[in-house]
Amino acid sequence: MSSRREKEKAERRKNILRNAQVLFAEKGYLGTSMAEIAEASEFAVGSLYSFFKSKEEILATIFEVHIEHVLAGVTSVRNDARLEPREKIETCLDLLVRIYVDNQDFFRIYIAEARGVEWGVRTEVGEYIQKGTDQYIDILRDIFQEGIDREFIEPGLDPEFLAHLLRSFVHSTVIHFLYSGRDLTMDKLLGIARHMVFHGICRQEKKEEEDDVRFRLFPDSDA
Repeated sequence: MSSRREKEKAERRKNILRNAQVLFAEKGYLGTSMAEIAEASEFAVGSLYSFFKSKEEILATIFEVHIEHVLAGVTSVRNDARLEPREKIETCLDLLVRIYVDNQDFFRIYIAEARGVEWGVRTEVGEYIQKGTDQYIDILRDIFQEGIDREFIEPGLDPEFLAHLLRSFVHSTVIHFLYSGRDLTMDKLLGIARHMVFHGICRQEKKEEEDDVRFRLFPDSDA
């Protein structure tokens, strides 16, 4: 009996989080009230407070669930010894884009809150976002460092900088997919993204010109 009650409570809690996430994405965090979350979840406001003590706690829990999902995914890729450096980078790119596209309401909230659009002061939620982002960047940095150590990536590049670039690139890719209005399939989007990451955006020039650019960028390399 107790186990059934616990399962029912857990389901009600998930339902509250789902409804709050939709409202936050549509109206913004500040534009959403606890009364609206309660109504969407078919609860009295007083009952809602028995699950979450505040609107901020609801937002923090939404971030906790999704950030843990992202961290688990990229950690699994980093620790997979079967994958070559290129495969790890490509798998992370695909994984992250798919996670955000499949969770569009959360992505909209994440972009707004991560940029501090609705936060005049850094709150506990903001600190949690920053902590999760730091962990995320650390894992991506490890993947890029492995690529450098195994001579897949140019030795003069900073792996932490590359991690930030990939994170920003993923965000821009998802924003383009969601808001551009273009008729793009996920496979086509990821194909374009992979090409840009691994081949750049410029046409291939003569070999001597490539060597000259590489020498000026990385004068200490053996190229």
